[in-house]
Amino acid sequence: MNTHINKKSGTIYRPPESPAFVKSLRFPVRAGIGIVIACMHIFGCASMRYRPVESPEIHTVGVPVKSVNWVRLHESRSANGTPVILATMGQNADDLFVLDIDPRTGSFRQFLSDVDQANYPTATLMSASGCLYIGAAYAGHLLRYDPRKPELVDLGAINPGSATFPCAIAEDDEGVLWIGSYGACDLTSYDPRTGSFNRIGRMDDTDMYNYPMVNADGTICCRIMMTRPHLVVYDPRSGRREPVGPMTVKNRDTFSLIRGDDGWVYIQSSLGNFRIEGFEAVPVDTVPEPAQKKSPSGLTFSFADADRQLYRSLSVTSPDGVNKHYDLDYSAAGNDIFCLHRGPDDLLYGSSILPLHLFRHDPVSGETVDLGKCSASSGEAYSMANLDSTIYISSYPAARMSAYNPFEPYRYGTDTDANPRELGRVDDVSYRPRSTLTGPMGRVWLASIPDYGIWGGPLSWYDPVSGERGKHAIAGEGSCYTLAHLEKHGLIAVGTSISGGSGTTPKIERASLILWDYRRETVVWEGSPDRSVDVVNSLCTGPDGLLYGTVIGGGSSSLFVFDPGSREFTDMLELPEGSPLDLGLMNGPDGGLYGFTDSCFYRLDPKRKILKVIVRDENGFHTAGPFIGKGVYCAEGHVLRTIRIFE
Repeated sequence: MNTHINKKSGTIYRPPESPAFVKSLRFPVRAGIGIVIACMHIFGCASMRYRPVESPEIHTVGVPVKSVNWVRLHESRSANGTPVILATMGQNADDLFVLDIDPRTGSFRQFLSDVDQANYPTATLMSASGCLYIGAAYAGHLLRYDPRKPELVDLGAINPGSATFPCAIAEDDEGVLWIGSYGACDLTSYDPRTGSFNRIGRMDDTDMYNYPMVNADGTICCRIMMTRPHLVVYDPRSGRREPVGPMTVKNRDTFSLIRGDDGWVYIQSSLGNFRIEGFEAVPVDTVPEPAQKKSPSGLTFSFADADRQLYRSLSVTSPDGVNKHYDLDYSAAGNDIFCLHRGPDDLLYGSSILPLHLFRHDPVSGETVDLGKCSASSGEAYSMANLDSTIYISSYPAARMSAYNPFEPYRYGTDTDANPRELGRVDDVSYRPRSTLTGPMGRVWLASIPDYGIWGGPLSWYDPVSGERGKHAIAGEGSCYTLAHLEKHGLIAVGTSISGGSGTTPKIERASLILWDYRRETVVWEGSPDRSVDVVNSLCTGPDGLLYGTVIGGGSSSLFVFDPGSREFTDMLELPEGSPLDLGLMNGPDGGLYGFTDSCFYRLDPKRKILKVIVRDENGFHTAGPFIGKGVYCAEGHVLRTIRIFE
């Protein structure tokens, strides 16, 4: 959809007539505003302008995005034998659900799970019996939907305490289900005839993900991920299990498991191709095509709007070639909010989680708009930053960037005129871009957790003028996590984390603060506060030129003050309560520093180094947002909220 900024409300540099006119005035106007604000501070007028509200209250703005995730389509039969299309859909704000759709009319029934934390249908299987089985995360339960009854039934926990995220479900010739899960890389079987689980346990002592397939000889072939992708074979008759075939390394080798149309399981890898026969890996020259399930009714169907991550328009083609489109007006509760950001137009922008939609909120008019897809990544935007009139959006997975000019019409794409425009991956290692910084050398800088199964999240950069990009591995086997610009010193402050990519365990014991000279491309200093530090998760350069940061580790959290001139940690303050939110530190318009924990919003007096709680919330803060005007924004799950701080 093409959307224009509301030109009737907001600041002086919002487009009055045309974007070109705004761009010509933007910098002198902003400079003038900056001079006025500086003079107010000098003459003591800032405190008069920003009088704190005596008892700030949290106000609900609304739910910006209502979409679904982990969407899959399946075909089965109703009680009278007619074809039905079953859609499995997950959501953040409520449990997953199944849509039972009549392909002839588009009418449907919606069945919502009642299992606590059964939000995501991460593994599904359409059984030969006609029943649909669903592995629900993060409840770790197995659900069954039978369209002949019809009802969605909870069959119980797959493996309590171990299987929180079902990865895959396979079915053998006897109708027994084999379920592999994340958490403990475990394998569990479920027999629908007896309703019983057989919890077999771990298939690998190091890795965490298990994706099982049933082989032609009845053995279970488990694809183990993420650090050392390989195969473990399990024999249900003898209980024997052992690795078979090559042991590969993530990001160095390729490895996939395929069940061919001949019923046998094959390894396809950069170290060779093999057919798995029992506990033997037999080399083969070629791998057959993967087995494909054919529609018994001859129907073909898909979501016509899947590329826009909407999943409302169902396209169904009958065997005689007649195509129909149905708009599915099902109920969705909402998507969690992951990132909130103040745009160059002084409007609020944010990212939803799974799928990633960009939304906009106008604090003056109160209008909130789901703008839609803004990245080839479908997870969430981890961070954003402004450079001139453009918002640079950094998203998971694959640390992809997109560039959005809010003064121009909205049309996501990859072409040069698209807005947002897809820019692709910043590098081949970064995956979760926790922090984005603009300014130094006119570049966009990212601090990221690396790809699944590897260690060493880099400091990366992108040059919007030349299109060049690069990365610096400065955190060892930890990860770069958060950024701040020490402009006076020509340095980027980098806070790190001990974490590697998903599916790994930390190899280092202590996170640190790194000072990076971006012109000489070198680390000039590295150190840690005198306490346990797992992550430096927020940094902010204060009005006094000192660096402020929050750290988590050792079961507690603190706020530090760092002098970049002397390169010393000068103060360590215990946070009033709760754990600090990522990117939760910010400068307030009154000259104070402010921050979010998961239970309160607080103010730090930079001169006296005194922390004061401004407002508490028993429901908890989940996402920290920016100041706009005299209030600050935040999110609790899928709900956008605001707190008016000043009169």
